[in-house]
Amino acid sequence: MVNPSPDPELSLYALMAYYLRFLRLKHKMTQSQVGQIINCTKGQVSKYESGTRQLDEHECAALDQAWDTGGLFTILLRYAKLGVDPNWHEKLRRYEQGAVTHRIFSNNVIPVPFQSEGYARALLTEGHLARLVDDVDAAVARRMAHQAAILDGDPEIWVVFDEVALRPMRDSLVMEEQRDLLLSLGELRHVSLRVIPERAVPHIGMDGSFRCFELRNGNRAAFAGTALEVGRVIDDQAEAARVAVRFERIAARSWSEEQSREWIMGMRT
Repeated sequence: MVNPSPDPELSLYALMAYYLRFLRLKHKMTQSQVGQIINCTKGQVSKYESGTRQLDEHECAALDQAWDTGGLFTILLRYAKLGVDPNWHEKLRRYEQGAVTHRIFSNNVIPVPFQSEGYARALLTEGHLARLVDDVDAAVARRMAHQAAILDGDPEIWVVFDEVALRPMRDSLVMEEQRDLLLSLGELRHVSLRVIPERAVPHIGMDGSFRCFELRNGNRAAFAGTALEVGRVIDDQAEAARVAVRFERIAARSWSEEQSREWIMGMRT
């Protein structure tokens, strides 16, 4: 069964998916034949046409050359990266739950995989007061379930927090619970927790948090955003690799795992 193309008016990524199928059919080609052009499988072409995965720079260039489009796919990709993918929530969830390796940098809050229930509830309650969250209990339950799914299977997780992410909250008991959870998680062999101190400012993570993923099939992905519910999932392999390097540059400015653990143990609550 062939998955339908997305509505081309939804986003530029959807327009690319639509035109990939449109031009393939116009050229009377099969998905396997298109796969030969961009060096991927028939199944991968199907995902591109349905909009569940995005073409990368090299694949766009190959299609533009093969079909003499005047650079259509390359230009669309360039502008799509500047916009917002309406499906980013679902894609991010899929990558978070399916990754075998996570690299997470957070510059202002504890990221979801390591949030205690009390910490998550405090954040979501503020969202409720701002009319961004309807049902706090349901939102907390969803977040805890998602967190459990991320941690299932013991994926490798490398996390760097900016020191400000561990600042005290109004409720000291919430931060005590969060501190104890971080210390517990930090003892796991597949988890690395490091803190980047305020004295390391300025550093290249000051403009926002981001995450990098390595998937079971060997591919990479990355994510940046969430301010005002705007997020961007990065499927392009070269770009995702650059995000991973960005993480390593920030991590190089952080305290060691032992120093970070000592700081967390003594953190103000």
